[in-house]
Amino acid sequence: MTKPKRAISAPGQSTGAVRWLVLIALVLVVGGSWIVFSREPQQETVAAELAPAPVKGHPAPAITLNDIDGQVVNLSDFQGKPVLINFWATWCPPCRAEMPDFQAIHREMGDQVTIIAVNATSQDEPDNIRPFMEEFGITFPVLLDVRGQTMSDYNVRGLPTTIFIDSNGIVQEVFTGAVNKAYIQSKLSGL
Repeated sequence: MTKPKRAISAPGQSTGAVRWLVLIALVLVVGGSWIVFSREPQQETVAAELAPAPVKGHPAPAITLNDIDGQVVNLSDFQGKPVLINFWATWCPPCRAEMPDFQAIHREMGDQVTIIAVNATSQDEPDNIRPFMEEFGITFPVLLDVRGQTMSDYNVRGLPTTIFIDSNGIVQEVFTGAVNKAYIQSKLSGL
């Protein structure tokens, strides 16, 4: 019987595999270290440091408008509790449909949330505003955007548009289209 011959490996063949493994491990360690140590320390962005914008996470742009009685109203007057800003017009059917729900929320939660109705006066008939308010029994502030500047500042592209702002003055949601009472309540629970 003949003995099976052992396979003879070329000199350095197993050493070559070890060298490759060491080289791969070295690349992984050096590369990983470079990734960890070359990163700049992350700074947490604080919403108050962001520019005012009608975008979630940014401070709400300032509003200074006259109300239906000619009194100057500032959005900053309401800081400390959630604010809903609703952009609307008397000729807008979805605005008419949602207005009773805003009044119901105001009646039920008036001391916990501020509702501000900003009339798109630059696109509306001013003589129709007071009768509209009477028809729906509106008792929350109605502001007049005569020049359309506030709508522009809030990037309003359609009516109605509702902006949900938390008690710190930070925009939490911008919603274009009609909202209902259940939707408003669900959003308020998160503010």
